[in-house]
Amino acid sequence: MKKSRLSCAVFLLVGLCTVFSVQAGRPLTVDDANVNDVGEGHIEGWWTRSPDGSRSWTVAPAYAPVENMELGAGLSRQQRTGLETWNVQAKFRITESLKNGCNVGAVVGAMRSTGEASQGYVNALFTCNHEALGSLHTNLGALNFSSTQRIGTWGLAWERPYGEVTAHVEVYGQQQDKPSWATGLRMNILPKWQLDASIGRQSKQNLVTLGTKWQF
Repeated sequence: MKKSRLSCAVFLLVGLCTVFSVQAGRPLTVDDANVNDVGEGHIEGWWTRSPDGSRSWTVAPAYAPVENMELGAGLSRQQRTGLETWNVQAKFRITESLKNGCNVGAVVGAMRSTGEASQGYVNALFTCNHEALGSLHTNLGALNFSSTQRIGTWGLAWERPYGEVTAHVEVYGQQQDKPSWATGLRMNILPKWQLDASIGRQSKQNLVTLGTKWQF
C-alpha cells in the first residue's frame, strides 16, 4: 500500500509536469495544453522533499519531433530507499494555442516503479490565456486507466508573469488522498536556462521543490 501511494505521488510530480516557454512549466505540477515547437525540446531536473519527509531527484527530457506532438520521459529516484520510477509519454496539442483564448491538449503515458507492474495514465488538458490576467490551467486524468482499479487525478493552476519572474498557485490531487496546495516562482537566468522553486502543503506537511530547466 505504501509503495502504491508513493508511486501515485511520483506520478503527480513526473507524469503531469511538462514545460513550454511562457506557459505552464517547472515548478508547476499541473500541466498546460501546449507543446514545444517542432525540433525544439527541454531537459528539466529537480529535487523534491515530499510531505512524508522523503527526498528524491528527477530528470525529465522532452522533444517535439512533429507539429502538435511532444515526446517526454522521466526518471525519479528516492535518495534514502533507492526506489526508482520511470515514465514515458506523448503529449498532444489538439487545438491551436491563443494569446487571448483557450485551447485543449492531452497526455497518454505509462509509468513503472521498482518492484511494481507498469501503469498507464491519461490526462486531459485545458488552458485559457489572458494578456493581463495570466493563464489558467485545468487537468483531469486517470492513473492505471486500463484497470478496474483506476485512480482519478485532477489539478487547477493559475500563473502570471511579474517582470522577469513568473509566479503561480495551484491545487492538485488524486482519489483517496487529500489535495496538495503549492505556490512557486521561476525565472530565466540565461536566455534558455531557468531556475525555479516551489513550496506546498499536504496533510499539514510541507512539500518543497528546487529545479532547473534547459531549452534546446
